[in-house]
Amino acid sequence: PGEPHRPGEDPELDQFVTHLRGLVGKVLRYEARFRADELLPPDGHVGTVAAWDIGRASKMARWGRGARYATHAEMTKALERASEAARATYTSWETFSAGYVLGRCLHFDEESFGSWYTDVLRAHRALTTDPDSPWLTVPFP
Repeated sequence: PGEPHRPGEDPELDQFVTHLRGLVGKVLRYEARFRADELLPPDGHVGTVAAWDIGRASKMARWGRGARYATHAEMTKALERASEAARATYTSWETFSAGYVLGRCLHFDEESFGSWYTDVLRAHRALTTDPDSPWLTVPFP
């Protein structure tokens, strides 16, 4: 303790640092693409990918109800918790969407910018531009 780490002294730490550097680079490249595609504003960045987990929790609650593993009241409680988490973490549908898209891409896309990205980009654009979209007609949680 107190001494800075020197590469080669701890191979496990070296591997972890290498992984983190790669992840940071990947996030920066995704954010650049998001700005180019207007998913983020010109100076925007994604503060957290919690939306990916919040969105999946919401879907699991609805699937659980559909499969009759949960009552309507249990599903509603789970959806309310997801809404509270979104509200505590994000300020708008747009910031929630950017976090969700980055989380999804980090999980599945491997920087191919294929359908794991383009499908949700298309949904984001529809939800932020269609006058009848719930994102434009329903206040953010």
